[in-house]
Amino acid sequence: MEEEIIINDSLIAKPGERYIDGIKIGLEKIIIHENNIKEIKVYKGESAKIYSGAIGATIIERKKKYEFVLLSKFIADLKSGNKKLKNEKNIEVILNEILIEKPEEYKIELNPEMKITIQNYSDDGIYHGGKENKPKTQIIIGTKK
Repeated sequence: MEEEIIINDSLIAKPGERYIDGIKIGLEKIIIHENNIKEIKVYKGESAKIYSGAIGATIIERKKKYEFVLLSKFIADLKSGNKKLKNEKNIEVILNEILIEKPEEYKIELNPEMKITIQNYSDDGIYHGGKENKPKTQIIIGTKK
């Protein structure tokens, strides 16, 4: 039987679980702007008194409760509202300098502080219209100051 960790009257967690604003979530695939994080706490249960390496429950509280959407939907909405992107088939998504290969597995916070850059890129760097290298479209998302 797994230990229960009492966070408050309305939230009882298990070791290793993660919550944002009281909602259980898989944290490794969530995109939050760092300026919107109010507090991060790790709550440990009774086993922490016995085992120093006991795993706790992670609770993240945000300053503002912006909606989360699938990153793939975010990209589709961005494409539909942009003439240049509308017909693009292959778009690379870069998040804080990391290539996201499966945007359908991520959720992004619809935070107006996110920095979004759209650029054409080739294997030789920024694309300037040369015929020798084919451009790739990149959407670059920044979640840091």
